[in-house]
Amino acid sequence: MKLALYGGTFDPIHHGHLILAREALEQLGLDRVVFIPAAQSPFKPTQISASPEFRVTMVRAAIEGEEGFELDDSEIRRGGTSYTIDTVEAARERWPGAELWWLIGEDHLVQLPAWHRYEELMKLVRFAVFSRNGNGKFSQDFPRLTRQVDISATEVRTRVARGDSIRYLVPESVRALIDKHSLYRLNS
Repeated sequence: MKLALYGGTFDPIHHGHLILAREALEQLGLDRVVFIPAAQSPFKPTQISASPEFRVTMVRAAIEGEEGFELDDSEIRRGGTSYTIDTVEAARERWPGAELWWLIGEDHLVQLPAWHRYEELMKLVRFAVFSRNGNGKFSQDFPRLTRQVDISATEVRTRVARGDSIRYLVPESVRALIDKHSLYRLNS
C-alpha cells in the first residue's frame, strides 16, 4: 500500500487543500491520502481559531464520498502539541509495510530541519512538496507537486470575519458548518 499523510491545522479546510491532495494522489500513484488535523502545531501555538472538534468535522464533511481520501483524528485525540514523528510512528504501526509519504507545503520546507526528531523522521517517511509555481529552490531532493492554487485558510477566515462570500473557496458542506456555528466571525 502507498499512502500519503497530510497534516495541518485545516482551519478551515478549503478547496486548495483538496485540489493539492487529489494532485498528490494522482501524481504519486497513491492508494490513499490521509488528512490529519493537528491538535496544536508547534509552529502556530496561538493561531488556531476553530476548536479541534470543528476542524475534524469540517475535514470529514469536505472529504465525504471522495474516493482515496480518509480522515485520521489521532492527533486531536492525542491532544497537546502535534509532532509529525509521533504521527508517522503511529501510522507505521497502523499500516505496517506501507510506503508512507508526508505532504508538505513549500513554505514549510525552511522549518523542516527544526521539526521534532527530524533525522528519525527522514528515515521513516518520504516527503513530497506542494510547490505553488515550481520555481522555488530547496536543497532537499523531494518530489515536487506543482499546481497553481491561490487559496489560503487565512484568506477564508478573513473573508468570513468581514462578512464576504467564501463560495468557491471551501466545499459547500464546510461553508454550511462555518455559517451554522458562526465560526471565524469577529463577534463570536
